[in-house]
Amino acid sequence: MIIATLITVSGSIIIAALTFYFTKKHEIKVEWQKRKLDHYKVLMSSISDLAVDGTDKEEANMKFSFAVNTIALAAPQYVISALMAFHDHIKFTNPNPSLEKHDKLLIELLLAIRKDIGLVEKDNPRTFNFHLVGSKLKI
Repeated sequence: MIIATLITVSGSIIIAALTFYFTKKHEIKVEWQKRKLDHYKVLMSSISDLAVDGTDKEEANMKFSFAVNTIALAAPQYVISALMAFHDHIKFTNPNPSLEKHDKLLIELLLAIRKDIGLVEKDNPRTFNFHLVGSKLKI
């Protein structure tokens, strides 16, 4: 009788501990995803600011620089690689940026971000279409 009680109590404690552990692990993962999404929102907002006429371009460049330089804390390597390819195309390192290549690299960046946040199963890279919406694209 005592052995059965000990087994029951031990089992209950183990189940409670495992439930707590897995719940906490899930909560941490959800919080991490939320923070990562916040980083991506700042990045996309800063890219958008660069595309819109009438925005303070110095401030937009500072915001973009901050977003790019901090995204490495949250993004996987494939997102960072896509971001660096996009950045290299739109910045001064490329004296002749093309709109077609700009949009191609932006789509690759967006697809990498969407993959990281779990939307990859719904995306088709061959038909995915996106371009920045602004008063006038600045590249």
